Parts: sequence; C-alpha cells; structure tokens
Amino acid sequence: MDKEITQLKDNGFYLLKNVFSPSQIEEWRTQLVEYMSDKKNRCKNENGITVKPDAINYPEFKSHLKIFENLTLINFLKEAVGGTLKYAHHYDLHLGCQASTLHHDGGIRHMNQIFKYPRQKGWDDRKLRAYIKEKYNITYKELCGTDSWKEYANPRNEFNHKTLIRGEEMLAYRVGIYLQDNTKGGGLYVLKGSHKKHASDCSKVYVASEIGDVVIWDSRAWHAGEHHPNPNRGLIHMAFGKPNFLLDMYAEGHSNRLKNQNGADKYILSEDLKQVLNEMEILY
Repeated sequence: MDKEITQLKDNGFYLLKNVFSPSQIEEWRTQLVEYMSDKKNRCKNENGITVKPDAINYPEFKSHLKIFENLTLINFLKEAVGGTLKYAHHYDLHLGCQASTLHHDGGIRHMNQIFKYPRQKGWDDRKLRAYIKEKYNITYKELCGTDSWKEYANPRNEFNHKTLIRGEEMLAYRVGIYLQDNTKGGGLYVLKGSHKKHASDCSKVYVASEIGDVVIWDSRAWHAGEHHPNPNRGLIHMAFGKPNFLLDMYAEGHSNRLKNQNGADKYILSEDLKQVLNEMEILY
C-alpha cells in the first residue's frame, strides 16, 4: 500500500479501484433518485437543491453504514493519516448537483456557520473571532493567514493550509463515491499537487472513475465537478482526517453547516453510526 499512499500524498488524490460492487452502487443510486423525486426531501435551506446533507444520520440511509464498515476503504484512510482515523462529520448526498468551478476545501471556513444569522446571509464575525480565540486560543491571522474570515472563507484563494499551524497539519481527506460510470466525463477534476503548490503551478487532471471505485482527495487540493450527460448524476461525499485541533475545527464547522442546511435544531450523531465507528475504531 506504500506506493498508493505516496501517490495520494504527492498528487493530492488517488483512485481506489473496485471497492463496492455494481449492485450495491445501483441500490444506492436508485434510492437516491427516488428520494429526491419528492421535493420535500430536498435541501430546504438551500432553495430546494437536490442535496441531502448529513444523510448518514438519517434512518432512510442506514445501508450507507456499509461504507464505514468497508475494510478496504477504512484501512487505506488509516494508512493515509498515519494510523488513527477520525470521522470529520461531513456527509452529503448529491443528485445532479456539483461544484463545477475549481476550488479547494482545505480550510475550516464553515466555522462561521456557528454564528450564522438566522434567515439572512452572513454571520456575527465578532462572536466568531472571540469564540475561536477562547476555545482554541488562536487568532484569525495565525489560523487563516489573513485577519479577514471573509477572505479566508473564499474557496478560490490560496488560504488552504499548505503549511503547518502550531506544528499540526490540516489533513482531511474527501471520499467520493460516484453512482455512475465517469470514465468518459461527468466526474472529478483535480489540480495535481495543489495541496502543496500554488494552483497556477499545477496541471488539471481528470479522475476517470468506474462504478464501484472510490475517489479520495486531499481537501486542500483544488478540484471541480463536471456536468454529466445523465441529469441523475449521483455522488456520495464524506470526509475523514488526522485527529488534531484543526480537524476538530473542520468537523465543528461542517456539523453546524449540516444542521443549518437541514433546518435542524442541533446536530445529532445517530446511535447506529456511533456503533459502527466504535467497531471500526474510528474516532468521532
């Protein structure tokens, strides 16, 4: 596995082949299409787009726990982070919806969701700044590289934690399971090496995934989805990482994002997911 991990570390992405059976992928795809056909199931606080944030914690998607139980995937991720793996509280289902502009998710920009204004855009920056200083004893400038959270939160800049912060690495891996064949298009583009180098110095690579494959990429790497000829382009999307205070901030931001997008009062980790995470020795 050393060769594969080296490729992930050097390039910022890796295609893990034949992880799930075609029948399992088709089952998940059929369920997602049927689920999204009912408009009330769509993302209520994002203008009804066909995305289900935090699906893994909903009983309708209990079969997705098989992803967390898959030894091929989980052992690869444990190796990638150096041993101990943590779930980053980031799990989304997408149908016919993708971010088609190159961007990165290498920061912890969703921390602002903790202090998001209700029923309007924006957040209380004063409270966010004070919260981060009190809980993590770190300033915007030291954490973000800029004193402006608005600037930092823009995923099309170079504030994606290429260097260590207080000796710690921001190491979160995105895991993408596409629910159709993407060998001829409709999948993921990555700027090779952009988790380490400036995006302008990196070449654009297409990741041609087949049914059953899993695409893994460093959250700091610039990437973009591509429109698929089938409008029912499906994607299961989640994140895991290396335990440290930066991943804690990443997880805190995303769990609040999920809560807000679903219009929920609070983020709740299901007992079924807790059991599987404990069995697989994945921190949460």
